[in-house]
Amino acid sequence: LPPIRNPLGCQVVALNATVDQTRMSIPQDEFDRSLRQLALISQAVQARLAARLDVGGEKLFLVDDRGQIVPPITALAAIASLAFRAYGGGTIAVPVNMPTILEEIAARYGGAVERTRVDLQDVMATAARGDVIMAADGSGNLVFPQLHPGADGMFALAKLLEFLVTQGVSLSQVIAELPPYYVAERRVSCPWEFKGTVMRLLNQQFKPPRSAQVDGTKIEIGRKDWVLVLPDPDEPYFRIFAESDSAPQAQDLAEKYARIVEGLQH
Repeated sequence: LPPIRNPLGCQVVALNATVDQTRMSIPQDEFDRSLRQLALISQAVQARLAARLDVGGEKLFLVDDRGQIVPPITALAAIASLAFRAYGGGTIAVPVNMPTILEEIAARYGGAVERTRVDLQDVMATAARGDVIMAADGSGNLVFPQLHPGADGMFALAKLLEFLVTQGVSLSQVIAELPPYYVAERRVSCPWEFKGTVMRLLNQQFKPPRSAQVDGTKIEIGRKDWVLVLPDPDEPYFRIFAESDSAPQAQDLAEKYARIVEGLQH
């Protein structure tokens, strides 16, 4: 991160800036611990923003000016809001499992949301289109196709700093203006040979509109309630995503459809 200091006029406190080129990954618990340490240090030095990149430099993780770790989906929503303001609208690309607040945010600024498959390659392919101003997958990968249509943590951080400075806001202020969202996720084991049967029975039972079927089976239940049942492409399980008006409702929805998926295997 120190190289961004001079071009952007930032005062940077570098932590663990030396890269171990022999280390290709970090265990999740170690990464989470380092992020919590970053938040504590951020509070101690009263930083306006703190950032952590993954080992590959593709994913960006943030701590706001109050020293709070920003969940990746919240970071996506906040940066999308800033991008819509900066570009006066435009289109962002996000996977179909991201919350509907992104459409609400887009509507505020005359923007639009293009839904992709739950796959980073599809997100990046959509970002390559000329009308997309930003793309993200909700797990820390952010794409600004003005540079190139790939996830780039350093460039995403530079764009975030640019947005915050030119719009005269702090990250915590942007987050405070976001609509609330409540999502839940579950995994359900399923032998490979039953995956196709489960998907067929789900579509027969719930008859979701074809226009909503970008990836997996998405069941829209109410104004904001939905469930996405997604077979994992590499492992023998389903991922169940749900959104509702409260955290308990989202959890109940995910649990309900997890039980349905389990029942359809027998």
